Amino acid sequence: MGNNIMGVELNLDQEYIKGAVEDIVRAGIVKALGDPSQIVNAALKQTINKKVDRRTGELAERGWDTVPYLNWLAEKVVEDTVRECIKEYVEENKDTFKAEVLKQLSKPEFRKNTAVAFIDRISRCAISQYDMPISVEFKPLD
Repeated sequence: MGNNIMGVELNLDQEYIKGAVEDIVRAGIVKALGDPSQIVNAALKQTINKKVDRRTGELAERGWDTVPYLNWLAEKVVEDTVRECIKEYVEENKDTFKAEVLKQLSKPEFRKNTAVAFIDRISRCAISQYDMPISVEFKPLD
């Protein structure tokens, strides 16, 4: 595009002009708002101090079970990390845990306690005002 100013032909690129104007506008906005670091600092403080529900992390300005967002986020990160570590540990040691559980289940004391609990439950069901949910059937041995 050519402009004739005082007898001089100027060829200015429209994108260059647009970029320069945008830079001037941005600089004017930043200057009007003040120090950018103070703006970011204020926004950050406002965000991390917002009250959220302790369980869900959703915005909850009022309520007895609210905490600052930063506290909720820190607790959540720690809890998630601990859960992940425990899950990994259990998965890595699955065979050891399985062997120990089987060892405990095969002890005579466990068998006896299981039988006692089973008989106790049957007895309580039998004297209940409700129908006994157990049926017993006798079959001859082959």
